[in-house]
Amino acid sequence: MLSAVKLAIPAARSPAHRWILPLIFGVATMAVLSAQSPHGSVTDWATPSTVDPPPASGTLPAAETTLTSTKSETLALESPLPANTVVLDAMAMPIETGSIVSYTRQQVMQWAHQHSPEANMIDQESRSVACGVDCEDEAAVCQLRLIRSVLAEIALGRRADDAADAAKAYDRLVAAQLGKQIAQQGIKVQNRLIDLANEADRLGVPDGNVLQLQQAKLVWQDMEIQQSFATQKLRQELARRTGRPESEVAVAVTVDELQPAASVGSVDAGTSVGTALANRNDLKAVQQLCAGMRTCNLSSARQLIGALSPGAGLAIAAATGKGLFSCLSPDSNTSDLNCRRQQCSLLRESLAEVVRNETLQAVLDVRLANARLGLIDRQLQWAQERLEETQAAIELDQQPVGSDDLIRLELEKLRGDQLARQLDVSLAITEWKRVQGIVLR
Repeated sequence: MLSAVKLAIPAARSPAHRWILPLIFGVATMAVLSAQSPHGSVTDWATPSTVDPPPASGTLPAAETTLTSTKSETLALESPLPANTVVLDAMAMPIETGSIVSYTRQQVMQWAHQHSPEANMIDQESRSVACGVDCEDEAAVCQLRLIRSVLAEIALGRRADDAADAAKAYDRLVAAQLGKQIAQQGIKVQNRLIDLANEADRLGVPDGNVLQLQQAKLVWQDMEIQQSFATQKLRQELARRTGRPESEVAVAVTVDELQPAASVGSVDAGTSVGTALANRNDLKAVQQLCAGMRTCNLSSARQLIGALSPGAGLAIAAATGKGLFSCLSPDSNTSDLNCRRQQCSLLRESLAEVVRNETLQAVLDVRLANARLGLIDRQLQWAQERLEETQAAIELDQQPVGSDDLIRLELEKLRGDQLARQLDVSLAITEWKRVQGIVLR
């Protein structure tokens, strides 16, 4: 049924290792400032902000997703992002056809990637912490380098999640608009049946129940109203996620159709897991933490582990086989570093297993949605064959007039079910890409 179309269900976020931003921000600031010398000079690390919304016309600015710093003769930090990180070079403008603005799914995802409020806040926090660093203090610089590399991956993960959510909202908008058209077509067929029933009643032929048909028409009208309001709500959601003006989004035309399963080819579980383990930003954040952990940044590393996995500080006992607080003695810097490295390895292995499970679940969801869509396609094919047979029988006076419209009503209901399954497929594909960390590819 058309009512089965899921229009505005919030996308489920990954349940694994959600970051606590206020804790990270507090940790980043305290860890860096505590390591500074009191009489050193301060270097300005501020970089151009990427929070500004894209302009309404002209060429949009590049979506700066890397965390960079102004050049300094006394200090050159390593780049916090790996060389193969996906960076958006430019933002496409809406397609204008006369006075009508058209949006594609890719444009909506790019705008959401750039506009991501949470990611922009993380980037700003990283810049703010860097501004207070004394470049003469090697310990502070060491801690800053680790913090910036971890926060950069966290911000990219947030941008990818927001881009996926925007794509899902776009697909729901497309489905709502198509659902409204199906409801309108159902109303037209219902009106023809009501006219036939009224004519039969006028002629004294007890061949139709007008009241029952009018009640059935109300169901189609209810569907049309639901789709109309769902369309308005989804346009508001798109404006919020992309940062585009609401007046523009309210009249924008969607260009792309729902994503077919054929668009992704064969959904292989092994390949998908390998891609996810290589591309997921939350996993990269933990890997950056493990690889960048040194004696000079142990304070920041200890706090970041607790922020990435709340309560992980107590896991040191299981990671080392020692007493619960043995690594906290004043003269155990080397031992404490080894404990934290082992703990970070455990965190990385645990997160990798969660990523693997999420990816396998997403693969199954795509396959399930595609299989269910195939069943509806077969039902539609059989209903269409019945319609053709009925129309031929009406011409031979073997079926009463209006029996073909009854099948047309059934076809419209099946098209509503088909639309719901197509939406399921499209949403499942977007989630499958998100859990692999390739949502923008």
